[in-house]
Amino acid sequence: MARIRFLRDRKVGRALLLVLLLLAAPSWLSNAVAGGLTLRDEPVIWYDEDRESVDRPKVRDPNLTWDLLETTVVRPASRLFHPVRLVRRVGTLFGGELFHPAANVNDLDEVPNSSWFTNRIGLYPLTPEEAARGPCRTGGPSMEAPWTVVRAKTEGVTPGFNIRDARGDVYVVKFDPPGFLGMTTAAGVISNRILHAAGYFVPEDGTVVFRRSDLAVGENVMITLPDGTRRAMTEGDIDGILSRVTPLSAGVYLAACSRFLEGKPAGPFDYDGRRKDDENDRIRHQDRRELRGLRVFAAWLNHFDTKQHNTLDMYVEEEGRTFLRHYLIDFASTVGAGARGPDPFHGYEFGLDFAACGTRLLTLGMHEDEWRMLERPFGLEEIGYFDGYRFAPERFKPLTPNTSFARMTDRDGYWAAKIISAFSDAHLEAIVETAHYRDPEAAKYMARVLGERRDRIARTFFDRVPPLDFFRLEGETLRFRDLGVERGIYEEEGARYRYRVSAVDENRRRGGRTRWAAAGGKGADLSASALAALAEAAPDRYPFLAVELQVDRRNGWSDSVTAFLSRRSGRVIAVRR
Repeated sequence: MARIRFLRDRKVGRALLLVLLLLAAPSWLSNAVAGGLTLRDEPVIWYDEDRESVDRPKVRDPNLTWDLLETTVVRPASRLFHPVRLVRRVGTLFGGELFHPAANVNDLDEVPNSSWFTNRIGLYPLTPEEAARGPCRTGGPSMEAPWTVVRAKTEGVTPGFNIRDARGDVYVVKFDPPGFLGMTTAAGVISNRILHAAGYFVPEDGTVVFRRSDLAVGENVMITLPDGTRRAMTEGDIDGILSRVTPLSAGVYLAACSRFLEGKPAGPFDYDGRRKDDENDRIRHQDRRELRGLRVFAAWLNHFDTKQHNTLDMYVEEEGRTFLRHYLIDFASTVGAGARGPDPFHGYEFGLDFAACGTRLLTLGMHEDEWRMLERPFGLEEIGYFDGYRFAPERFKPLTPNTSFARMTDRDGYWAAKIISAFSDAHLEAIVETAHYRDPEAAKYMARVLGERRDRIARTFFDRVPPLDFFRLEGETLRFRDLGVERGIYEEEGARYRYRVSAVDENRRRGGRTRWAAAGGKGADLSASALAALAEAAPDRYPFLAVELQVDRRNGWSDSVTAFLSRRSGRVIAVRR
């Protein structure tokens, strides 16, 4: 009986293991064929059809406390102990990846334009002046007449107002935490401009200087008191709020202003799952590359407060269609600033970090946390804990764990790094100038550190995924760009490139392959003589060419990047990394 029970238990165990392997197999298979896409000689998709008219959804209002518990404890635990993920971890030892590839990339491994993201600096030229202007089209609140205070902002850490200007535009006006004048207002503008240039949807944010005489209470404006009661707002309430603010000078105030978004608010979006009352929302958010890759942008800017409450869905009308557009909002807690003032641990630990707490417990407090060694730059009062020397992008942690960030792959990270590396020093200097730092040395420091962190991000992900990109056919030569050399991450001297060409069918099955050849002048020769070895691969059976490229920077040949071309049209139709 014992032997029978043992055999039965072993069969059950084998069956369970087989089931888990089958569940994990789609991930491995999709990685093996770069997403499982069939090759077709068709134009590449650059626009996602997610802006069809939908009924106005209900306003989401997630509970902040429950969201904190779910993102900090429930979701990380489910990821840690999920059986399929455990099996996939084993698969990584045999070349598999822990997560499925992003679900919303096109055949060139790029993110199409959508209601979530619009390609800008990563694919198209953007001048420093355009990057500095960002999403702003109105120039900030009009000063032609006093602003009408239509609401007092009592929630959150810092006080503020909602005001309506002479044009009828409504703005949120917020102030720096006491003792840190200019820190969060500058941070919000810088991060707003950078994320807009990268391709995200953001509000029109800026800074404004005003006097007390520029404010007047509107009619029938109510204020909620600390005890929960409501009454009509008075001019004295404005004076009370301003008394908690550090003035720029006597009677003059510096504030951040954010113009109300067009459309009707529908609440924040979650970084996990889909919005079920939006028919256009067909892809799980944790599988969207722009949300996975946002982790790298957040690391660059030390944007640690990435909870869903700092996002906003807006129900908009455009070209006769009504749909949701998805925004990132509120960037005051970035580039070393914080709502309560700068704190060195931001970006280094979760708010509730079991791993960090366990390390300190096991070492009896003798472990030296890296963030404890950070120092603010001497004499620069407008700068918080923000440097490039200790920055390691792969170790960045937001305040609360983020499902989309946790699913980021190296390909997602490369996509973000490619965009980040497109910001030149001139772009960063122009963007920082819009923050209007009072101390010119603070502006110089911020631009320099952003550049240092940019380069560290690029090197981190370019080391993992070869930055051979932007393939194009010129005559009989396939040209490509080495972004690592172009953007100053690697030296051009000593870099070697090689390629080999295969004839493949629509399922990428190979019908012949050339030997490795040197890619002189950053181009692969596709002339008839160079492809003589593929003469027997009939174009009707193998209608595509797979050009596999590698780079050696004096440390061995890299992994391959493969560009697929149609033998009939000569068009680059796909890229695999």
